Amino acid sequence: MEGAEGEPIAAALVANGISTFRESVDLHRPRGFFCAIGNCSSCLMVVDDVPNVRTCIVPLHQGMRVQVQRDKGVLK
Repeated sequence: MEGAEGEPIAAALVANGISTFRESVDLHRPRGFFCAIGNCSSCLMVVDDVPNVRTCIVPLHQGMRVQVQRDKGVLK
């Protein structure tokens, strides 16, 4: 995927057609980009094996591994 280094991870994902960032904990419904200021939990994803990263405020850099988060996330 492509994105401009330094832009929020979420912006790059949306620009590449990705709209589901995580699943809700209780009902497992898809969640995506919502507040864009780090206040909600809709954009939480697993980034470089770290769960619960707020992708709307974390800058993108080359080589990041970004995955959809399921449930509350699991530390490895």
